[in-house]
Amino acid sequence: MHAALVTGRQKLELVEMPEPSAEAGKAVVEIAYCGICGTDVHAWLSGEPYNPAICGHEWVGTVAACGSGVRNVREGDRVVAGVAPACGACAQCHAGDAVHCVSALLGMIGLGPLAAKHGGFARAIAIEAARLSHVPREIPDEDAALVEPATVAVHALRRTDLRLGDSVVVLGAGPIGLLVLQCARAAGASQVIVVEPDASRGALARELGADLVLQPGTDDVGARVAKACAPLGPDVVFECAGIAATVQQSVDLARRGGIVSLVGLAGAKAQIDPAAWLVKEVRLVASLGYLHEEFELAMRLIAGGRIRVAPLRTSTVGLAELDSAFASLAKPAGQVKILVDPRRS
Repeated sequence: MHAALVTGRQKLELVEMPEPSAEAGKAVVEIAYCGICGTDVHAWLSGEPYNPAICGHEWVGTVAACGSGVRNVREGDRVVAGVAPACGACAQCHAGDAVHCVSALLGMIGLGPLAAKHGGFARAIAIEAARLSHVPREIPDEDAALVEPATVAVHALRRTDLRLGDSVVVLGAGPIGLLVLQCARAAGASQVIVVEPDASRGALARELGADLVLQPGTDDVGARVAKACAPLGPDVVFECAGIAATVQQSVDLARRGGIVSLVGLAGAKAQIDPAAWLVKEVRLVASLGYLHEEFELAMRLIAGGRIRVAPLRTSTVGLAELDSAFASLAKPAGQVKILVDPRRS
């Protein structure tokens, strides 16, 4: 069986992998759709070594076989993959900090015994059954392929002390930023301002509930945000662009005593102005990934219409079209989320 992997700078290859088998504790899942994540694209652009286990981690599929000891899923179940529940045995769990379970974290980032051999750019995958969550009937496969990024946004909001009526700024209207926008609305934000250079993504942000969309280079972002959130400034700034420069910009925009929530993963080191952080007494929150139980919460929000994922889907391709899809997402005009259907010829 072949799995598509990033193997170098702007290089994707169909790599021969062992046929997945239902070993003890694992399930074999036939992939229906797999979304292309921004981290996949960043790896493709940089050419730096990219863990095969996370190359294509936003997928939905149907369980085809279960190994011994698997009790949480059975053949025919529709599932998405994320992170296992806390193990209860690592140092973090023993210290009463199960939300930072080391075993679950390692599995999520493609390391340790919970990691798969490859990602979801393949016909099928063998994965630890503990990492699987059931998909409700109300959510079609195409929407379920966006459950994983939606859960990233849910986790970011649950990590951030956003209060009813707060004003919010979201930097970046990629898939994560658009999902954070909707989660902020669901959490009670009184207004949400989105900062995004691409006009088509900005228009989608308006459709999904942004009160104001600002375009860097055209709008004076600092002045417009200050005016819209007068007299104090925004209560919470979510950095979802994953750009080094926007880390400091987030602090510059936030009100004194406000919160900066880092969600995007910058590929370079950021320069900051420590004096600004100190004077503003800004509170910093960082979020990585999600918790196992947050997948069910995200799916309830999607099924109930509080999070809309269908507008984010812009096209679907087969494995043979992955190169052009990655190139398109690297220059994202007109594209937000591309799904890969490994069943397509």
